[in-house]
Amino acid sequence: MLRLSKKSEYALMAVLHLGRLRSSERAAVTVIAESRNLPRGLLAKVMQDLKRAGMVTSTKGVSGGYQLSRPLSELKFLDVVRPFEENMALVDCLEDHRTPCVRFDCCSIRDPMATLNRWFLAKLAHLTMAEFEGMGVPVGGCAQLTTAPAALQ
Repeated sequence: MLRLSKKSEYALMAVLHLGRLRSSERAAVTVIAESRNLPRGLLAKVMQDLKRAGMVTSTKGVSGGYQLSRPLSELKFLDVVRPFEENMALVDCLEDHRTPCVRFDCCSIRDPMATLNRWFLAKLAHLTMAEFEGMGVPVGGCAQLTTAPAALQ
């Protein structure tokens, strides 16, 4: 079953943190880690991976740090998590690196699951980080999701 890695979770948290900054602001790994209660060392590696993937840019120096390469409304959810996920499949037999199970040739759910997996990934491919952020709890408070973003409907 699809389950995001800790690195993906940290990437999502960091991108949302950066998305709340003004366009001229940057955030150091230490600031992001402390504000989200994340391990600094692992977050530093995640930020480097996000930089390689083109999701963030960095500036060195006293006033340096990270900032988004584009606004949250232009960043896709899958683009943020893909650098940290080997495969995104709902069931093991759909993963590229897996050997098919003994029921592979006669499985009654393989084809429907493959269709569902393609549908799910297509929906996630259109989900922006701004829409993802809108699904959650506002900073400092609790709320319930009332409607799904258009990308998931």
